[in-house]
Amino acid sequence: MIRRLWIMADSDLIGLNTFDTLVNKSRNNILDYFCKTCFILGFLNQKTKIVQMLGTCFLISNNQIVTSTHVIGDHTSDLVVLFPHILEINTYQDVADGKCNPISAEVVSQNPFSDIAVLKADLSYSGNIVPLGSFDDATVMETLWVFGFPHCVEGRRVFTAQKTELGAKILLSSNEVKSKYGVLNIQSRPGQSGSVVFSPSKNKIVGMLIGAYAIDSGISLGGINPRELNQTTQCISAEYISEMLD
Repeated sequence: MIRRLWIMADSDLIGLNTFDTLVNKSRNNILDYFCKTCFILGFLNQKTKIVQMLGTCFLISNNQIVTSTHVIGDHTSDLVVLFPHILEINTYQDVADGKCNPISAEVVSQNPFSDIAVLKADLSYSGNIVPLGSFDDATVMETLWVFGFPHCVEGRRVFTAQKTELGAKILLSSNEVKSKYGVLNIQSRPGQSGSVVFSPSKNKIVGMLIGAYAIDSGISLGGINPRELNQTTQCISAEYISEMLD
């Protein structure tokens, strides 16, 4: 199963001013905004110069991104963010294109109870960023948008926008620490871990996708827990990301 991308032969880390220009080009289009501020987090093999795609991440400050801790896994170094391969959401994405532009990143903080990791990337952004909110801002059956790369861990780099509803608000406990989660009425894929959950009515990022709302079945079919094959996905409230930026 292919899970890697080649670095472009003429690739340098993308210039800081270039990044600002691309994002600000379509500021009024929220779909294009997330198209340019959601990334794939990867692991760069220094010997082969091949990138293994790990999951989704997104911009939360001028040079910081956030993802789920389980996306990083055991990778403590050589983490990279893949610069956006398309500039507009309606662009046809060439799934056969294996070239990429990696930007170095390092973990600066983690919250193991909420499965959140904040990384600092070798980029700078000075424009307005969609604010972080909370599932307190959303109501059950409200329409939410999800942005990420569902199949990136299988080698398919396709930025995907989805629309769903908030099905429930729940509290989940980790080591006796309870955190707020939202349950979305949608089935998710492993590559979507770390995806944006956005409220278009509130114009806020209200959560981050963690994974399927299911317990371990003890069985793996093609790398998938059969109990994850349901129409519910759990997402951590974005307020816990905000707390890590204070």
